[in-house]
Amino acid sequence: MGRSSEQIFDELLVIRCQEKDQEAVGLLWKRWQPKLLMWAFGFLKDQDQAYEIAQESWMSIFKSIHKLQDPAMFRIWAYRIVQRRSADTIKRLQRDRQAVEESRYEVEVGESGDDVREENIQRMLSSIQSLPVLHQEMLRLFYLEKYSVKMIARQLGLPEGTIKSRLFYARKELKEKLKETNHE
Repeated sequence: MGRSSEQIFDELLVIRCQEKDQEAVGLLWKRWQPKLLMWAFGFLKDQDQAYEIAQESWMSIFKSIHKLQDPAMFRIWAYRIVQRRSADTIKRLQRDRQAVEESRYEVEVGESGDDVREENIQRMLSSIQSLPVLHQEMLRLFYLEKYSVKMIARQLGLPEGTIKSRLFYARKELKEKLKETNHE
């Protein structure tokens, strides 16, 4: 798989950042801030918290970018930093978010008993959010970020077979959660 001009440009920016080029630091931030903010928001579902996590992640990125040996891995490396910083927040928010979603669902059903589409969306979101963080991560990397199994394996430092197995179980658990919510 060949690299795009965008990927090559990012790699050059990373190399220049490693050489402490402040212009490159600004350009890299400008190019990647929206992506990292969206990545954090995808986990947190709160713009302010996502912004905070993204900023903390940038501090880590610029503090340790000199340690990144393969500039082509910047994307995976940066996303992983954001994911790790989001993990603790996600764990704390999952319980609260599920309680809020359940309350919201009860209010919506009471106000409009036949809004089936909204119910299905809420069930899907609630089901995904109720999955373990590991399964959420697998589904996000594979389906939303369109990472290959090989890229995910490299990012997480695991064998490809392990990634395939985790994807299988994440899909299976999501399917079971959806069946449970459809039969309640």
